[in-house]
Amino acid sequence: MLTRNAVRAMRLTVLGSAGSYPAPGRACSSYMVEDQGYRLLVDCGNGSLANLMQRVRVDSIAAAVITHRHVDHMADLVGLYHLLRFHGEREERLPVYAPPDVLEVMEALLPGDDALHDVCQFETVHAGDRLSLGPLDVSLFAADHPVETVAMRVESTGVRLAYSADSGPTPELARCAAGADLFLCESTWAVPIGSRPAHLHLDAREAGEIATNAGVGSLVLTHVAYPGTGARAVLEARATFGGTVIEACDLDDHVVGSPFRPQAAPEAGTPGA
Repeated sequence: MLTRNAVRAMRLTVLGSAGSYPAPGRACSSYMVEDQGYRLLVDCGNGSLANLMQRVRVDSIAAAVITHRHVDHMADLVGLYHLLRFHGEREERLPVYAPPDVLEVMEALLPGDDALHDVCQFETVHAGDRLSLGPLDVSLFAADHPVETVAMRVESTGVRLAYSADSGPTPELARCAAGADLFLCESTWAVPIGSRPAHLHLDAREAGEIATNAGVGSLVLTHVAYPGTGARAVLEARATFGGTVIEACDLDDHVVGSPFRPQAAPEAGTPGA
């Protein structure tokens, strides 16, 4: 059970932690950041909407940031759209902040642009932009990925959360994560792979190196591509980062800036909140 102080702090909920495709018990990339009653959805990959609905009413999400157009980070926006259009109770459109091609994909997948914009208010963002979302200050950085992708830093009440999105090695990630209490970093490959494509993803040792260079408090490895390799990824990251390292798991909660361990799930009835 979360303490009263923890409830008031920034909290990260993992809604999807799998890399590139779902795995048993794991949806694709999605996270919820909560602070002072404000709920921000970050990415919305395959299967993650079901996890979101286990925790909160979808109508209670204040805004969403989608880091890029790959389906393992945005596929469930389609389901979210249908839910809000036909079964939601929002009086206002859901603000969705994303690179421009996310909107293009959504318009191609849904039956009509007018209906989409009745439900979601898309705002185009790029690396270098800053957003003020409720109590959250969000800064966007350029990830190294084949399509336009933004990493992000979220700050509030003296704590800082960073998220790599999908990225190959780039100094921008250390800038994004500088001084973060918690760094949520992709680790698609548990171990170094010599023949892997360039400008695509990180391995766990690289994630640890970035965390060390950025001086982060704790490192959460996510987007591990192969089921069952998360424990190996943690061991590899510990070779290059001396702080706490943990694997992201679906429906884990973490209080940002607190001693690092998954928090207990909210009490029964919270999804109606």
